[in-house]
Amino acid sequence: MVDPVAEAFGVLVGGGLARRELDRGGGRMLRWVEAGSGTPVVLEAGAMSPVVGYAAVFRGLAADHRVIAYDRAGYGVSDPAPLSVDLQVGDLVALLEAVGPAVLVGHSWGGLLAQFATWDRPDLIRGLVLLDPSHESYWADAAPIPHPDRTQPPATDPRYPEILQTAHELAHDITRTLFPAATEPHDAGAGAGAGAGAGAGGSLDLVGAWLAYLGRDEQRFVWLEELPMILDRLGELRVRRERGVWTGLPVVLLTATKGRPPEWTPRVIATQDQLAGECYGRHQVVPESGHYLQIDVPELVIACVREVGT
Repeated sequence: MVDPVAEAFGVLVGGGLARRELDRGGGRMLRWVEAGSGTPVVLEAGAMSPVVGYAAVFRGLAADHRVIAYDRAGYGVSDPAPLSVDLQVGDLVALLEAVGPAVLVGHSWGGLLAQFATWDRPDLIRGLVLLDPSHESYWADAAPIPHPDRTQPPATDPRYPEILQTAHELAHDITRTLFPAATEPHDAGAGAGAGAGAGAGGSLDLVGAWLAYLGRDEQRFVWLEELPMILDRLGELRVRRERGVWTGLPVVLLTATKGRPPEWTPRVIATQDQLAGECYGRHQVVPESGHYLQIDVPELVIACVREVGT
């Protein structure tokens, strides 16, 4: 079976990549790719976002860390399951149990899941790097989003064209980050990223790897389902925060402001300042980066991992 993510990441780190899996019961597998040795680093992606977005961070850390890029249930090659916060936090904790205490890096919704996992099992966390982490208060006034109609093809959902367009744009962004001097990559079906990968010792198709997360209907339904699931459970998210206890582990929060609506920026910064105070962490505002800090400023993310992991 073709595994575009493993193929692309294997080229990216020059070999030595392993595909691992963990049985979560009843034969449901949680899967990831990993490379390197040393302190484990677990990369948690945001909602409607593949872990391929961490490609530059993965490459940079693999030289001296055991870096692990995993797919939540239903994403990539991890088996699907009915989505819930309990499911996603439970899977993350199970992965941390399997790989040993780790530095945990969480982006957006993944940053909130990382906090939940830390409160549940602080013994499994060496340090925490939160990249523009979500906060339940951001969605307090959000209108409900309908769950996808599984009796119809996912491509008929009104949100699907925007999701697909964003996926294409971000897939090309990560390739340009890794290979800024490369020619503009083509669409995935036409050998995406071949020019970019020429200098990496083989064929590197990060665009194709990213779009592989939307290759099957079941994967598309997961993308369409995740945000409605989150909005349905805002009360649960608030309760989790009220019960959460910080234990003094090192935490760095990065907040991006580029491209964010100006009226939102002060609120987001204030929320993350408050979080940094609660966890005794360091908060850094990054005006040169958009929401995907792991794509826009991967070297900063790598430096933060090293900061909390030492």
